[in-house]
Amino acid sequence: MKVALVTEYAYPVLGGIPEHVHNLGRGLVARGHEVTVLTSLAPFGMKARAREIDAENLAVHGYRTVRVGVSMPLFSNGSVARVSVGPGVKARVARALRGMDVVHAQGLASPMVTLWALRCSEAPVNVGTFHTYFEGGHWAYTHFFAYVRSTMARTDRLIAVSEACVTALRPYFGDARFDIIPNGVDTELYRPLGAGESRPGGPPRILFMGRFDPRNGLDTLLEATRLLKDQGRDFRVQVVGDGPLRPKYHRQARSLGIWDRVEWLGLLDKERPALYREATVFASPCVLASFGVVLLEAMASGTPVVCADNIGFRQVIRDGAPGRFVAPGDPHELAAGIAEVLDDAALRADWGRRGREVVLERYSWSEVTRQVEAVYEEIRDSKGGRPDPRPPLGLRYNLRRNPAELVRNIPSALRAGFPRSGSGRD
Repeated sequence: MKVALVTEYAYPVLGGIPEHVHNLGRGLVARGHEVTVLTSLAPFGMKARAREIDAENLAVHGYRTVRVGVSMPLFSNGSVARVSVGPGVKARVARALRGMDVVHAQGLASPMVTLWALRCSEAPVNVGTFHTYFEGGHWAYTHFFAYVRSTMARTDRLIAVSEACVTALRPYFGDARFDIIPNGVDTELYRPLGAGESRPGGPPRILFMGRFDPRNGLDTLLEATRLLKDQGRDFRVQVVGDGPLRPKYHRQARSLGIWDRVEWLGLLDKERPALYREATVFASPCVLASFGVVLLEAMASGTPVVCADNIGFRQVIRDGAPGRFVAPGDPHELAAGIAEVLDDAALRADWGRRGREVVLERYSWSEVTRQVEAVYEEIRDSKGGRPDPRPPLGLRYNLRRNPAELVRNIPSALRAGFPRSGSGRD
C-alpha cells in the first residue's frame, strides 16, 4: 500500500512523535509498503540538517519526506508545540496525498497539517493516532472543537499510544472507539554495551534527553545537580536537546554554580544510542507525558531509569518494569533517587537486565508495526479498497459573492461537525 504518515513533528526535531514516525515508516517499508512522511519545513536553523536527514532516510530506510508550510513554535500544554503555516499549505497537502491508499495522521492536538490531511484525504484508509496527554482541557479542542470533531468523524479508526491519552480525550470524544497501540523502540539501535565494550573513563554520567520545554523539567534536574554536587559527589550531567529555553537554563546552571558539571550536547541523532548505553543513570524529570519513549530507549540500552511520577510514565514503569519514581518538580527527591542508583552497582545491573527484557517483550518496533499494519488491512478489506464518500464540509460558499447564504448555512455546517455517536465513523 501507499502510506502517508502526516505529522507536525519529524526529524531533526527531537521527541516521541518524530521517533514514532521514523520507526513506523521504516518498519512499514520493511513490510513492503511505499511510505511518504508529510511534514512541515524544518524550524529556523535546522534546514540544512533536515535536508541531510531526509536524504538519508530515503537512501537507508526507504521512505521519502515531503515538507510543506513553515514550522512555527506555539506554547501549548506545558510545551513548545509546532504548527505548519503559510499560503496554500492546505492545497499542497491535498496534492501530496493524491493516490495514497492510507493516510495516517500522527499527533492530532494541533488543527493544522494533520487535520488538513484527514479533511483532504481521498484514500480508502484514514487513521489518526493521538500521542498527547493533557490536563484541564486543550486549547485546540476548546477553540476548534467542531472542526476537530468533524475531522475525526472522517477517520476509519482512532489509535492512542496509551490509556493516558484516552483518559484525556474522553471528555471530547465520548464513547468513540480507540485502539491502544503503544510506541515502540528500535531494540537493535538501542542496546546495552556488548562484549568488549565498556563505559568511557571518568565520573558517572547522568543523562537527560529531550526538548527544552517547561514540562520536561530540566530546571528540576539542574537544581538536583546542585544538591548532588553539595554532597561531594563526582559526576557529569549530559544534556541532549535544545529549544527556546536554552538561555534560561544556561543562566540557571551558572547561578547554581554547576556549569562545570553539565555538558550541553545540543541536538543529536546518531550519537544518542551510544550516550544511552554509556550513561550510568537516565534521569527524566518530565512532569507531563502521554507515554515514555525516552524511558524505553534507556531501558532497551540497559540503563536504569529515575523519572518523575506522571500518568504517561506509569504506562511504562509497571508490571515488572524497573525504575524509580520521584515526585514531579521536586529536586530533593530527584537527587535522592539518582544517588541511590549511583551508589548501588547491583541495583544498576538488575534494572538494566530486567528493563531490556521488558522492552524486547512488549515494545519492539516489529511488533508495533505489525499491529498498525493489521489496522490498515482490516479497514481496507472491510471497504473493498474504496474510499467512503466524504461527508459535506459545509461553509463552501464564497463570502464575497454571497455572504447572506454563508450565514444561513452556518447552523447546518456546525451540525455536520457533530455526527451521532456510534455512527461507525466517530
